[in-house]
Amino acid sequence: MTTASPITLTSGSSTGKVKSKKVFFTHQDIEAQLQNLYLYSDFSATRSGDPDQLENLGPIIRNIHLSKQQDAFLRHLNKFMRTKEHEIEGVCKANHQDFIGSVDKLLSVRQGTLSLRSHVVSLDASLQSSGASLASARAALLDARKVASNIDETIETIQACLRVLDLSKKVSQQIESGKYYSALRSLDELQFVHLKPLLPLAAFAGYLSEALPNEKMRVREEVTKQLNSWLYDARERSGDVGKLAMESMDLRTRRWKARRDRVKHHDTASLAMLVNVNTPVEMAVSERHEYNVLDTPDCNIDFSPLYLAIHIYKTLDSREELAKSFRDDRRAQAHLIISSTPFALDHTLPDLLQAIVGFFIIEAHVLHTTKAFRDETEVENLWEEVCERLVGMVSDGVGECEDLELFLGLKTTLLTFAQTAAAYDYSATQLNELLGTLFERYTELLEWKYGTDFEQIVLGDDHQQMTVNDEDEFAKVVEVSFLPETGEWAKDNLITGSFPAALPFSQTYPLCCIDIRNFVTKYYHFAEGFASATRDTDDVLRKTLDKLLIKHINSHIRTRVQHTRNLSQLSQIVINVQFLQTACLELESLLVTLRVTPRSGPVKLDSARAFQATLALSEETILSRVDAKITDFFDMADYEWTTDQMAGPEASVYLIECVNYLTTMMTNVLGMLPVEVQRTVYLGAWSHIAHRLMGFFVDREPIKMSDGGLSFLANDVRFAVAQASALKIEGLEQVFDELSQIVRLLESPDVGSYLDPDYRKMKYSLVTPRRLAPILIKLVTHLNSIPNVPDPSRKEAMEDVLKAVSRA
Repeated sequence: MTTASPITLTSGSSTGKVKSKKVFFTHQDIEAQLQNLYLYSDFSATRSGDPDQLENLGPIIRNIHLSKQQDAFLRHLNKFMRTKEHEIEGVCKANHQDFIGSVDKLLSVRQGTLSLRSHVVSLDASLQSSGASLASARAALLDARKVASNIDETIETIQACLRVLDLSKKVSQQIESGKYYSALRSLDELQFVHLKPLLPLAAFAGYLSEALPNEKMRVREEVTKQLNSWLYDARERSGDVGKLAMESMDLRTRRWKARRDRVKHHDTASLAMLVNVNTPVEMAVSERHEYNVLDTPDCNIDFSPLYLAIHIYKTLDSREELAKSFRDDRRAQAHLIISSTPFALDHTLPDLLQAIVGFFIIEAHVLHTTKAFRDETEVENLWEEVCERLVGMVSDGVGECEDLELFLGLKTTLLTFAQTAAAYDYSATQLNELLGTLFERYTELLEWKYGTDFEQIVLGDDHQQMTVNDEDEFAKVVEVSFLPETGEWAKDNLITGSFPAALPFSQTYPLCCIDIRNFVTKYYHFAEGFASATRDTDDVLRKTLDKLLIKHINSHIRTRVQHTRNLSQLSQIVINVQFLQTACLELESLLVTLRVTPRSGPVKLDSARAFQATLALSEETILSRVDAKITDFFDMADYEWTTDQMAGPEASVYLIECVNYLTTMMTNVLGMLPVEVQRTVYLGAWSHIAHRLMGFFVDREPIKMSDGGLSFLANDVRFAVAQASALKIEGLEQVFDELSQIVRLLESPDVGSYLDPDYRKMKYSLVTPRRLAPILIKLVTHLNSIPNVPDPSRKEAMEDVLKAVSRA
């Protein structure tokens, strides 16, 4: 074996060139590699075609090729082969005879096999010849069975087809007879039970299967057609439903009002609960009278088409589509009810309200009898929309209206409408606000109307006593007038004689009483039934009444007082005002009785104080007119202040005429005044007379006065005191006390006694230095002007007193 040439491998340099560095295989290396091949060759005896052989052989050949030692490798390979051949020959020599024997046995076995095969072939031929008839019989049997099976299948198919045809005919009959749900169930049975097995077998089954959706659509169309008819019928009959419902609510309201009136004067605690309809207590009491307006013979609406449509659409999985369509249709119908009805407050509004409330009664019934079909929020929103439009229409309609009766009818209709809607759980907030607005407007119109009436009554009054001709007229006047229960003006004391008779008041008073009663009645009539009726309702009435009485009656009476000079008319005004004060008291009691809310406490009208002020003005005016006349009489006085002649027993003519005038005036003209007013006038008139008499003493004129002039004035004073005392009026004599004491002092022979405090206090307590000084000046001035003083001591006493009072 030659030495293998080395294989050289070159490592990389800095210049990037690679030089090969040779690898040399020694004999031992080649032997080892061949030994590996031998081992793999032994292993491959059990694993032929193992790819690991190639994997192991490849590297060996590659290494030999790279090392250029192919010849050396071949030599060693040949040597290896020869060695293995010698080993195989050695093994074969040892077992050669056994192998030969085995081959002979194998040949004999093969010969036996060939004989058995020929025997089997002969047996097979014999079996084939004997079983040919049996096979033909079996084939005939199989064919017969196949034909029979086909016939059975054909019969079953035909029967299935007949059932399909019968069921299809039944579906058509059910649709025609209105059994839509049964028709849908039959269609489902037809589609999923009967047709499905026939689809591969019969062409008509496919055609019929394609027609099933059309049949379902036909059912849907029929149901929809009935629903549309029902919708139209429901809209057309909404008015009838609403009319019955509002009539029922009106009856319920009147029944409740009658019950409330029965307990009004007996059970205040119960009255506190019996306020309005639709309260829990009222609903519990009225429950036995309730009935469903939708079940009445006059308005029996059949909801089965709607329920059927809901059921069918739900079966068809189209319930939401139906709900949307129904919602849109009903919304359109609601707006159509408003837009298609000509609006007139006095004619068409009741029909419109009946149609609206009937429409929503049907909606409430649908809402409560169907599960989740109608959304409650949607219905409430639709109700609010309709109410908003209705409120706008009514507000525009009443803007220029001044007809009180129309307002009252409108309120009654709207209130019944609101109560009916509230009974079906609809919100009445907008309607109550509208009613509140109408109430305010009605109150303003009521105030304007009656204010105008009061002005005409007061300004057109002739201020003459009212005359009644018979008992009937008297009864009518008494019935409407507010009269005191006791006293001279009580009902039983108004007339003491026969008819015709004069009443103390003029026609103004009963006319005002009638209007006041009518105003209160109409006000509460309008306020009756309001759900929001509270304390404000009573307060508004009280304030409005005060405004009417003060602004439209009292103010015009004051105007008449200021412009009337006739004492008879003034006295009549005084009497009328006093009766109006009585009316205020009676009216306060009436308002307590009529209050819409039961609460304690009196009602006070400010107009009572206004009438009291007017009464005082009237009395002052009368007194001023009398005082003016008295002044006229005193202006005619003609005293000779410096005469030496003493007065006789007769009083002055002017004073006698003045007293006669006063007596005649009080008796004939002012005699119908109440005693208290007469006393006030008397006191005022006689006080004025006393004041004018005192003026002669204390005024600048006359400058001087003699004892003779004093005697004439003193005589008149005594005459006035006597006339006043004869009237027997309490407090009237005291008017002249100061004047009487002054006269007694001046006529006393001892004027100087005034300087004695004790004596002055006992006799002349009312005579003040301020009053006495001017009188003494006049007397002393006269005495100083005459040459011969009749009584020098008297003059001296007067001068002493004058000096004393001047220093005081």
